[in-house]
Amino acid sequence: MPPPHRAALLLAVLAAACGGRQPAPPPPPARAGDGGRAAPAPARAAATPAPPGEGWVGVIVARASVDLTAEAPGRLAAIHARVGDRVERGDRLATLDTRAAAQDLEMARSSLHAAEADAARAAAEAAEARQRAERRHANPDFFSKEDMADSELKRKTSAAALDAAEARVGEQRARVRQLETAAGKNEIRAPFAGRVAERFVDAGAVVGPGTPILRLISGGDLLVRAAVPPEQARALAVGKAVTARVPTLGLDVPGHLERIAPQVDAAAQMIFVEARLDPTPAAAERLQTGLVVDLRPGG
Repeated sequence: MPPPHRAALLLAVLAAACGGRQPAPPPPPARAGDGGRAAPAPARAAATPAPPGEGWVGVIVARASVDLTAEAPGRLAAIHARVGDRVERGDRLATLDTRAAAQDLEMARSSLHAAEADAARAAAEAAEARQRAERRHANPDFFSKEDMADSELKRKTSAAALDAAEARVGEQRARVRQLETAAGKNEIRAPFAGRVAERFVDAGAVVGPGTPILRLISGGDLLVRAAVPPEQARALAVGKAVTARVPTLGLDVPGHLERIAPQVDAAAQMIFVEARLDPTPAAAERLQTGLVVDLRPGG
């Protein structure tokens, strides 16, 4: 079990890697004899360097990680990759049975035909009302004021009905295009080369747009995110050689700093850095994301 101070640093590194923050501890309650006043909060302990030989606490992470999701509703027909498999960009990872989407598409096309028929009928009525109103305006002496007012009202009403019918046609056409696109996307492919890190569902599951199916992480390009005391971070620079000691594997992996945070993290009171690892092929096969390392300066 790691010492308490290293465990706290590890939690801070993990929180930074996930984009989270650790909440500040609440102030201690008032004690008897303090006159009801709360005891002053203890001062935050200053960050101290790790004991000699330990280095800075870090975690191995992938440069890129993405949850692959379905783009169309359907039943998951098959998953073509297993956890741990290496895949290339464009490889097929899963197949969807999109027959439900195809049925929705047929229904949408039928609704579009009905909307187009309604729009055609509204266009004919609007044209007839417009011609009727124009005839009366051209010969005002032959028609009463009531008749002329009625024809003008019908012209405006039919024009508004035509606008609404054409809007419904536009909505149905957009729906058809959306479903046509969805029906054609029955395969989920790898957006980049990497490894399958996690599977969220099994074949046969019903999924919808946005349902995560597999997690893919970039392969062969691992990073270490580590927490460095501010007084030590001032001596660091991008490109500086580092070594990542992986205690659980007994490996020393060389690398170099790629990023140094421009400010002290308020919760951890540390500077977070990222270092790219340059492992040998044999070491790369053993490294995994999530492993805890000690990052040290020097090659």
